[in-house]
Amino acid sequence: MIKRIFKNTFWVSMATLFIAYVIIVGILYDYFDHQIKTELKTEAEYIACGIESVGEEYLESFNQSAYISNKVDTSQSHKNRITWVDRDGIVLYDSNVDEQKMENHKDRDEIRDAMEDGEGYTVRYSNTLDEQTIYYAVGLTDGSVLRVSSAYNTVISIIIAMLQPTLFLVLLIIIVSYFMSRNVAKRIVAPINNMDLNYGEMDEEYEELVPLLKRIRKQNILIDQQMEDLKTQQAKFQALTEHMREGFLVLDKKENVLSYNVAAVELLGASKNIDYTGHNVINFDRQRALREAVDDAIGGIRTQRTLENGDRIYRVVANPIVIEDVVKDETEDRQAPKTDTVPSDQVEGAIVIILDETEKEKREQLRREFTSNVSHELKTPLTSISGVAEIIMNGIVKPEDIPGFAKNIYEEAGRLIDLVNDIIFLSKLDEETPVAHQCVEISLLDMARQVKTRLKIPCQEKDVSIHIIGEDVVMNGIPSMIEEVIYNLCDNGIKYNKKGGKVAVSLKRTVEHDMPYAVIEVEDTGIGIAQEDQERVFERFYRVDKSHSKAIGGTGLGLSIVKHVVMFHHGNIHIDSIPGEGTTIRVSLPIDYIAQ
Repeated sequence: MIKRIFKNTFWVSMATLFIAYVIIVGILYDYFDHQIKTELKTEAEYIACGIESVGEEYLESFNQSAYISNKVDTSQSHKNRITWVDRDGIVLYDSNVDEQKMENHKDRDEIRDAMEDGEGYTVRYSNTLDEQTIYYAVGLTDGSVLRVSSAYNTVISIIIAMLQPTLFLVLLIIIVSYFMSRNVAKRIVAPINNMDLNYGEMDEEYEELVPLLKRIRKQNILIDQQMEDLKTQQAKFQALTEHMREGFLVLDKKENVLSYNVAAVELLGASKNIDYTGHNVINFDRQRALREAVDDAIGGIRTQRTLENGDRIYRVVANPIVIEDVVKDETEDRQAPKTDTVPSDQVEGAIVIILDETEKEKREQLRREFTSNVSHELKTPLTSISGVAEIIMNGIVKPEDIPGFAKNIYEEAGRLIDLVNDIIFLSKLDEETPVAHQCVEISLLDMARQVKTRLKIPCQEKDVSIHIIGEDVVMNGIPSMIEEVIYNLCDNGIKYNKKGGKVAVSLKRTVEHDMPYAVIEVEDTGIGIAQEDQERVFERFYRVDKSHSKAIGGTGLGLSIVKHVVMFHHGNIHIDSIPGEGTTIRVSLPIDYIAQ
């Protein structure tokens, strides 16, 4: 704006200068023309008086002193030419040229006008003087004519004569106009630039801008309201996305990140110290599954992919962001079936949702493993029972061998019953409805001794001893469930122990987080558990060494039952084991447990 004002102001100044110059030259030319004519007339009148008084002798004696004494301008004395013509046009005298050589002047305009009207003016180019000349002629009383002429400056000659000072003046005016135009432009624009569009006075500088300012301020108020609404919506959107457990990504058409939440960073394992806004989605995760899902979405295809990151499993759902074609027939759109693809030219970006399905997949895997293990564990004793029964039924067995086969059937049936009971017990724990028993006070020392008595035969068979140490701790709980905990821990300590090994059951009272807890710690000197298997031993049917599972026996549900009972009583369980040296399992149960 400043440049435009400066440019316009400068050229207006230049145009004004040119017009003023032309007018001044015209005025000067008119002034000089009038001045020359006046001087010529005055000079002619003086000379005419001299001729009429003295005669021709006046012209012959006419010299510079006569001009001075008669106040004739000396600057013109060398330029002016005096010519005397009789009534017939014959030149009687000429101050510059021999009159004998001059032609008849009767047909000259100024001579003719002087003879007719007493005086005459004319301007023409003089071949004699070789320049533009003005002539003034005056008639004398005897009918002759006196003519005085002078060189006449043309407009061009005046301009040329004034060229040097004019150029200096023009240059000075251009410089002054340049700086004045810049100053004027800045002064004009400064109030506009400094104008407060929100709260300033509207009529301080330019009243003409008041209507525009009013419209601008109304528009600003509307924009401010819209911005506040947008900020509110953005804050709600961020609050919603930031508290989402699912990862959330918004991408543009070039797969650059426009928005994301913290969950996306955490789920994809990206750095929390980097702002990914504006960066390509590949900076989040370089796995092929994510890139393929994004590529499909940008191509207009709604897609899902499974993404594995370490031990975590994620489902990536990518949908294209579509700009609807407003020209499309709405009736046709309502009737058209919804598809999983859209035209790629309508896609402006993609929304990516990342769902953590690790637990779901693990539960599904556990379900499959549980079903497979239950089938296997049930099939094994049933197969044995069926085989033995078939042999007896076909009469192949000798009478003296029948007791041995009957014992086998009995043991396998007992194993089958134990398995079914454990499965039923676990099912009740899963449903959190095993409250067929009342919550009562339990003496853990008495209960541990009872378990030791129950396990006397397995201890003798494995040559393992059980030692109970510590204080008698009394707690509230469901006796049958707490007994299952002690029994299964001791049973496992016997089964996986070495010959001549020991199992120590330690009972004590402790305080954790200002709450009293009963601690049951079972330590054995058995084969131990590897670090990578310690978290999984509480899974149903999980065995560290499946090749020895049949030889060791058991249902594979003991530690799983222990974990569920501890969780049911709001306790916690910890395992510490060194392969080849033994295992210690520590169970903490709240003493003041109240069944719900």
